Amino acid sequence: DEAPAPVVEPLKCAPKTFWVNEGKHAKFRCYVMGKPEPEIEWHWEGRPLLPDRRRLMYRDRDGGFVLKVLYCQAKDRGLYVCAARNSAGQTLSAVQLHVKEPRLRFTRPLQDVEGREHGIAVLECKVPNSRIPTAWFREDQRLLPCRKYEQIEEGTVRRLIIHRLKADDDGVYLCEMRGRVRTVANVTVKGPILKRLPRKLDVLEGENAVLLVETLEAGVEGRWSRDGEELPVICQSSSGHMHALVLPGVTREDAGEVTFSLGNSRTTTLLRVKCVKHSPPGPPVSAEMFKGHKNTVLLTWKPPDPAPETPFIYRLERQEVGSEDWIQCFSIEKAGAVEVPGDCVPSEGDYRFRICTVSGHGRSPHVVFHGSAHLVPTARLVTGLEDVQVYNGEDAVFSLDLSTIIQGTWFLNGEELKSNEPEGQVEPGALRYRMEQKGLQHRLILHAVKHQDSGALVGFSCPGVQDSAALTIQESPVHILSPQDKVSLTFTTSDRVVLTCELSRVDFPATWYKDGQKVEESELLVVKMDGRKHRLILPEAKVQDSGEFECRTEGVSAFFGVTVQDPPVHIVEPREHVFVHAITSECVMLACEVDREDAPVCWYKDGQEVEESDFVVLENEGPHRRLVLPATQPSDGGEFQCVAGDERAYFTVTITDVSSWIVYPSGKVYVAAVRLERVVLTCELCRPWAEVRWTKDGEEVVESPALLLQKEDTVRRLVLPSVQLEDSGEYLCEIDDESASFTLTVTESYQSQDSSNNNPELCVLLKKPKTRRLWSRFPPWRRTAGTE
Repeated sequence: DEAPAPVVEPLKCAPKTFWVNEGKHAKFRCYVMGKPEPEIEWHWEGRPLLPDRRRLMYRDRDGGFVLKVLYCQAKDRGLYVCAARNSAGQTLSAVQLHVKEPRLRFTRPLQDVEGREHGIAVLECKVPNSRIPTAWFREDQRLLPCRKYEQIEEGTVRRLIIHRLKADDDGVYLCEMRGRVRTVANVTVKGPILKRLPRKLDVLEGENAVLLVETLEAGVEGRWSRDGEELPVICQSSSGHMHALVLPGVTREDAGEVTFSLGNSRTTTLLRVKCVKHSPPGPPVSAEMFKGHKNTVLLTWKPPDPAPETPFIYRLERQEVGSEDWIQCFSIEKAGAVEVPGDCVPSEGDYRFRICTVSGHGRSPHVVFHGSAHLVPTARLVTGLEDVQVYNGEDAVFSLDLSTIIQGTWFLNGEELKSNEPEGQVEPGALRYRMEQKGLQHRLILHAVKHQDSGALVGFSCPGVQDSAALTIQESPVHILSPQDKVSLTFTTSDRVVLTCELSRVDFPATWYKDGQKVEESELLVVKMDGRKHRLILPEAKVQDSGEFECRTEGVSAFFGVTVQDPPVHIVEPREHVFVHAITSECVMLACEVDREDAPVCWYKDGQEVEESDFVVLENEGPHRRLVLPATQPSDGGEFQCVAGDERAYFTVTITDVSSWIVYPSGKVYVAAVRLERVVLTCELCRPWAEVRWTKDGEEVVESPALLLQKEDTVRRLVLPSVQLEDSGEYLCEIDDESASFTLTVTESYQSQDSSNNNPELCVLLKKPKTRRLWSRFPPWRRTAGTE
């Protein structure tokens, strides 16, 4: 019986007081031991803690329980407690976290925001000084300005706009000043996927990888893939809102980008497989050598102590005395004894032996057997010579396998073939031959044997082995040497096509057919015969050349299935996903360029093929393909694809229903000027092609040298180069039912600061809408009314 289980005892815990700089990570580790295995809970300020984006809870490789608080803020300070309990009792370990705030702080920190998938999220904060540079991060990833992450600086305001929100955009975002001073906020993305995959998942090799996703609706069917390829259904399971992927016993091949897709929504994780480090096995023990019977040696040993946990074998090696090279003899699965015969060595001599243990985790040190043994190689026949029957003019091959590597002698009709001349003739003008030796195999090739060679006797001799076989020559009808089976070939138009049929007889006639009809030679089809080979050549293949070709002779045929197709279509532009933003009634054009003018393409919207109508125009001009939406409505937005062959170009169109045409000014503008000054009234629109109407005191103004109307992109200006007293009044910039109002007051001169009422006039000088300034209390000698 075991002794009573001790109370859970923390062996090592974090310090009682822990300081961390704001924006840094705090990591608490607590080692706990107990029997039975204890349960762990983390508490903060007396309340249980649950894992979230900034609080991670896990167990490390050393068995410690870890709580990691990411990007600490002032609100994270307080008392953290690790509570461990089992059936024997409970114990606690606590630490007080203090967050040190920097001297330079954000005057307005980030606030948590929520957004919907395919929408936008806006994060905004303020820095103490407009000249302070900042950088944006998503967790540890630096965000650079792009269409996805729009970054705006206006004075002390720093703004990050995240476009086209996806499920994986859900997370922790940071804005960082110099000195690594940070402000942190959570971005929550609402969509069909509630619980997304982690950005990275590390799994030890051999363990199971488990991925979970929670969806808003129950019973929906998602799609799991890795690096774009669908994963087997057997690894997937779904229950209500939860969807699981289990990859058992992962290997390095399982690593990659794993994605769960649900309609247009998806979440992705990077699965990384880490190798488990194992120690190699120990060496065998008690290795001894005994001289056995004549020309043998007996080797014995015992398994390593302790025995390896994984399967292993023993590897035996030999070394000739006086040489530095060790050569492998055997691989043995079980310990014990092995008898090494003389026929396992290449030449007579004294040999030493050594042994080691080998497993999948490495090799042990070698153990050398004491002493040496004198061995003499002997051979025995493993596979003997066999009689050979060949047709006239073919090569005859005789081969045998021996039990050891040894030199031998070949004989032809009792005459020894010289071993120092592997190629030669039995006599001038007679039979030619070639001798080969590859390891344990010996071969004799007799080239192009004739009828008169029939009945020749071939022999082989070496110490301990003698064998012989006979050669028979037979007359044969022609047969096809290659191809043996039907050949299927695919070519591209304009390729050179060569079909080759090799017969067993030289200069034997053959006829070519296509689809059962005999072919006729021309400039577009050439037939050639070269010895045994018959060729059909198409110098420049065309699509109509596709079909089944046959080379027929003496009742035997070789077949070729030929397919000629146009070269694949490639999309030249665009190479990346295109995002188009427009407003109601605006014309949208999606353009795609292919590498061939005659290449067909298909347009799709949200998976459905697009057909031309009054609302959709499809244009073809040379290699250019266009889809035009003449007057867009919000319902025209969506995902468009231009499909050419196996390639696709992607477009995302977003149509916004504009509620206001005038961007600036948003309220009434008052302008004070002195006679003869230049006055500019500026109105900015949301689109450059919009037309406006200017009025003064209810009457439409007429352009003249004294009143100029200007257009520049989205900006509309009314310019009075030299203002007069009668130019005072209310000016309106009108479009549809909207208008921007300007009240202009013209006086003879600015009132001096020394005047009796001591009330200076107010002069507003407009420059650009986004950089307007207010000037006041200017003396006459400082006036700048002549500039915009």
